[in-house]
Amino acid sequence: MTLRLAGGLVLALGSALALNWSYFVQHGAAASLPPLTLRRPLHSLAALFGNRRWLIGFWTGIGGWILYVVALTLAPLSLVQACAAGGLAVLAALAGVRSRRERLAVVTSVVGLVLLAVSLAGHVRTSQHANLRDAAVWMLASVALAGLAAGPGASLLNRAAGLGMAAGVLYAAGDVGTKAAVSGGFHPAFVPALLACHGLAFVALQLGFQRGSALTTAGLATLWTNALPIAAGMFVFGDPLPGGALGVARVAAFAAVVVGAALLTRPGAEHTEQIGEPRSRGPRIVGAAIAALVLLVCVGAVRASIDPPLPGYTLIDQGSAGGTVWSGRIPNRFVPTDTRETDIYLPPDYSPTKHYPVLYLLHGFWGAPSSFVVSLRLADVADSLIRDGTARPFIVVMPPGGLPDGSKRQRADSEWVGVWEDFVVRGVVPWVDTHLPTIPTARARAIGGVSAGAYGAVDIALRHVGVFAVAESWEGYFHPFRDGPFKTASPATLVAHDPVLLARKEATAIRSHRLRFFLSTGGSHGSVKRLWTFEFDRELRALGIAARMWAQPPGVPGFGRNQLPPALIYAEPPGS
Repeated sequence: MTLRLAGGLVLALGSALALNWSYFVQHGAAASLPPLTLRRPLHSLAALFGNRRWLIGFWTGIGGWILYVVALTLAPLSLVQACAAGGLAVLAALAGVRSRRERLAVVTSVVGLVLLAVSLAGHVRTSQHANLRDAAVWMLASVALAGLAAGPGASLLNRAAGLGMAAGVLYAAGDVGTKAAVSGGFHPAFVPALLACHGLAFVALQLGFQRGSALTTAGLATLWTNALPIAAGMFVFGDPLPGGALGVARVAAFAAVVVGAALLTRPGAEHTEQIGEPRSRGPRIVGAAIAALVLLVCVGAVRASIDPPLPGYTLIDQGSAGGTVWSGRIPNRFVPTDTRETDIYLPPDYSPTKHYPVLYLLHGFWGAPSSFVVSLRLADVADSLIRDGTARPFIVVMPPGGLPDGSKRQRADSEWVGVWEDFVVRGVVPWVDTHLPTIPTARARAIGGVSAGAYGAVDIALRHVGVFAVAESWEGYFHPFRDGPFKTASPATLVAHDPVLLARKEATAIRSHRLRFFLSTGGSHGSVKRLWTFEFDRELRALGIAARMWAQPPGVPGFGRNQLPPALIYAEPPGS
């Protein structure tokens, strides 16, 4: 677990304590004030802000919310919310649990939260993306659901329960808006919407406090505030959902949290009903509605929690059209101590009965396979190309390289030579052809990379002509530097790893095997490496070797994502 992620979790726990304590304090203060009314909002607000105890709770809640926002900038929404959800037990302890039903509700909810923690603990590597359009749709649907809960839903449950549910749904919508606002930069368009959601939730919560107990009103608000953002984290922001047993635990967690909410909404859990007030006449309707919600959540989670294509692999990302990225270990007999994982992208509608071409991508240093998944959003881009018919379905394999231990400088010096060259050619490629439904011929294999990975891809392809049909260099270089593995290298070793000299030496074999090259350069490449890229392109063309040059002018942002679609298309086997 990284320090950044750990910090996010600590802040999430602190946020939960502050927010739930503020709920309890505000309930006690609001219950002692004259009835609030929306007909005189300013008068009602003045009464609240004029109460010292309520004001302490209010500012504590603001502090908790600030901690939550900071936590969202450090960790995925679902993981932050799962930690914050533990605040329900704190709330129950503060408010006091009196009835058997309340105890069962709290126990059920806590079991659900524990299962959530277990399912998340199985995978601490996370990748996520922000789908801002889906976030906006989620928020609009949440506002509609909150309106139903506070209006028609209140006649089915009870007034306090309906308002508590509405507050929770609106707070959750505000949290989704907050995550959207801080994901991938700052998106100010979400600020008015998230503030409106939090403002409406605040009003609904205060009205609920005056019409019911702290546990029912704030308990429902807490449950929905936690459950909905966890779901949104996975389905809107791409937080990874585990496969196998951990996926089952996640589904059970969702069901337990929602059932706990259903138990709290039953009139029997309410202690402040007025004498003579009619009890809800629709418990069966409520039960059916909750059961339907549980079913929908479970079906959605089960659908997402598909069986891993390989034993021990974990789902870490999903593309816009159903493609998936899995992470697991490919045994490395050349560096047995390396236990790092390889990321594998599988296309939409992947089937083990079909056969696919494969692109091998090598990261730069100090990088990791996740750089392609997170920074370049490879799954979304590949899914889009396949969905539009621009590319046929393909697999992408992203292995780890460089020293697994040591300083960043040492890892940067490792490059893709020596044992790492052997790992790719003699380890990864045969393993993938054995365990996945590939087209096991050079014609259907491509290798590429970024920076040092680009150098490694070209070097490996030239040193093993006949293994790959395409070699791609994304802002790479074409002369070995005298550092890292080449610091004490002999002249013969340097010649053996110089792509320019290798291309000249192997030109006949390259043309015979129809090895093609894709070279790209952008504004962040550096003038020397950019010049080398153009020179290597001219060298290949002079040798009669097929090559494509993709250049982005200096000063234009977004090189990686701009060049990714043409790079993926070029890696396709001819005639596919």
